[in-house]
This record gives sequence, structure tokens and C-alpha cells, in this order.
Amino acid sequence: MGLLEAICVIYLRRLFPVETNFPIPPMEKMNVEIPREACTIVMLAAVAWLSGINLRSRLACFFFAFGIWDIFYYVGLQCWTGWPSALLAWDCLFLIPKPWYGPVLAPVLISLYFVGACCWLHAREIRGRPVRWSLAMIASQLLAFAVWYWSFVKDAEHITGNGYKGISYSWELFAMGTLIAVAGLWLATKRSRAAL
Repeated sequence: MGLLEAICVIYLRRLFPVETNFPIPPMEKMNVEIPREACTIVMLAAVAWLSGINLRSRLACFFFAFGIWDIFYYVGLQCWTGWPSALLAWDCLFLIPKPWYGPVLAPVLISLYFVGACCWLHAREIRGRPVRWSLAMIASQLLAFAVWYWSFVKDAEHITGNGYKGISYSWELFAMGTLIAVAGLWLATKRSRAAL
């Protein structure tokens, strides 16, 4: 799915010429991009729904699939277009609900967290030692996502036709979001062990 998404983006950029990593053009030129992104989320949700057996496993399947999709999206773009030339190359990462900007490395690392965390949760599940989803764990993951989201959108209004000049990504916010996410997962795992 990630490779297919990369192919779709390559076709769209040839139909509506825009630099792959350049800030988005006026929204009237993006009437295809937003539905494409929405359809991708629907596809990932459908795969997760069919793969899981309950809400917990379906959420884990969604984030696992999202992580794999996002990584292979950039792998496909790099293979077929040579972009991104570096993991620190900037990109317009997502458009819903508003444009997200940042270096390619940041969403790839978040996707690796999604894949790793979901594999960890699944491994514990099949060993008969599932991680209990407490309110604290859910809150920590939502808070981490909110911090990551803010790191991508906080400077969006400063990005102009000059590209990304003068804009720097907040790796501090990224690290804070990652710390919150990992700590929440670790605490939930620890509590689940204590409950056995």
C-alpha cells in the first residue's frame, strides 16, 4: 500500500506539477490530494478491522499498518524519483486537517515506534500476557500524538513560496512526544506484569 501510494503521488505530481518536497500550492490545486489521503486512511482502517478480533487488536493493527505504509511510501518515492535525497529533507507530510510539515526522518521514526510498539503488544498477547489498556496508557499515547502533531503544524503559517528557508523543526517536541509514548507503554507493561 505504501508503494502504491508513492506511485499515485508520482502520477499526481506529473499531472499537477509540484515539487515533491515543496510547500503545498494553493488549496484549489489540491482537490485530488486530500481525498487521496482520506482514502488511504479508510483503506488502512479496513485492513485493521479485518485483521483484528476486538477493538484493542484492531487499533494495534491500524497503527502497525500505518507505520509500514508510511515507511514504504518514502521508500517508493526514493526508489522511483530519487527523493528524498536525505532523511532530513523537508516534506509536506499530511494535509488533514491542516498541512503538516517536517523532515522525513520524524514521521519515519514515529512509524517505527508504531510498528515496534504494536509488535511488542502482539507478542505479549500471543504469550498470554496481554498489556492492559488503562486510561493512563491511552492518555499517554494520545498526548504523545498531540505533541508530535504540534511539532509538525506549529510553524506551518511561516512556510511560504520561499520553501522551508528559515524554518527549523522542533526536535525537542519530537523527543518529548516520543518519551511520553514510550513511558506510557512501559508503565502499562509494568502494571500488567504486576497484575499477573
